[in-house]
Amino acid sequence: MNIFRCTILFLLLILSFSFKGIAQGEVDSVYIEYINSAWDEIRETVHDDSIQTKYASEFYDYYLSHKETVAGKEAIESALVMWGNTGNADMMDKTITTFGPDSDLWARTVNSLGNSYARDSNRTHQEAITKLESLKDYVTNPDGKSAILTTLVRVYKRDPDTHQKALKYAQDLVNINESEWYVEFGLGAIYEMESLGVGQAAPNFMTTTFYGDDFDLADHKGKYIILDFWATWCGPCMPEIPVIKSLRESYSEDDLAIVSIALEEKSDKYENFLDEKGMAWPQILQEKRWEDEIPSLYNVHGIPQKYIIGPNGNIVAKHLRGEKLTAKMDSLISQK
Repeated sequence: MNIFRCTILFLLLILSFSFKGIAQGEVDSVYIEYINSAWDEIRETVHDDSIQTKYASEFYDYYLSHKETVAGKEAIESALVMWGNTGNADMMDKTITTFGPDSDLWARTVNSLGNSYARDSNRTHQEAITKLESLKDYVTNPDGKSAILTTLVRVYKRDPDTHQKALKYAQDLVNINESEWYVEFGLGAIYEMESLGVGQAAPNFMTTTFYGDDFDLADHKGKYIILDFWATWCGPCMPEIPVIKSLRESYSEDDLAIVSIALEEKSDKYENFLDEKGMAWPQILQEKRWEDEIPSLYNVHGIPQKYIIGPNGNIVAKHLRGEKLTAKMDSLISQK
């Protein structure tokens, strides 16, 4: 442990002996510095699981004796993230039993809960969904309930068999009206399920590519089209680049058109990235990101995201990645 972290621990020890004469805000400030120093150590060690496990346990204990303080809440939020990173679903389950239905911690919990279940070899994706379903009925905090509903809508709108449930939860988000973001997400999900389903016409758009060429989606009727929403800052987008590149190399432009829609600003870094990765197909920038024209038209709230459009201009598939995308395109084009 470095000198800075030792100093923080020493200060915490002093504060613990003289707490009565010290404002809670000062105690919170010192412990939050300690939490930040722990994250610095974790980043320096490339997110070592054993270090995260150690700090998560420590922060959990601190939270139990300081539940209503700012530092206590910061401590448990960090512990939740660490358990998500290390796949400790057991501690995640144990911790959330300490939250009341109106706790403001629920909104900070949902992503970490999903991560912990996904990375725990003893848990399944369905178990995570079942857990969120039970929490949906328990949590009354509007922000937390909206966060849970948002995750469930994301999952259920991917499968036509669960669209009715997704539509209901999306409408619940609108009705709760916790924030503009949640309302727009709910309305966007309703729009997608009602207007952007497989078999429905893909919305047309005309724009200019990054290199200044005119692009009209309608010009590509008669071939398959992949709309690839991505960004250089998106970690999960990186494994998709070689997949798209392989498809571009495998099929002629008479059979397959590919257009990548990047949610970022124009920059030398972006242009250099395209050159480095050999992304030699039309690129369109959407500098307003989620609020820009094309992401809004296709209700893109997360990336990577892909739409496959058929020769007749209708949506054939969406939400496919990696090998599933390749297999789908191989099947479609072989039948053309």
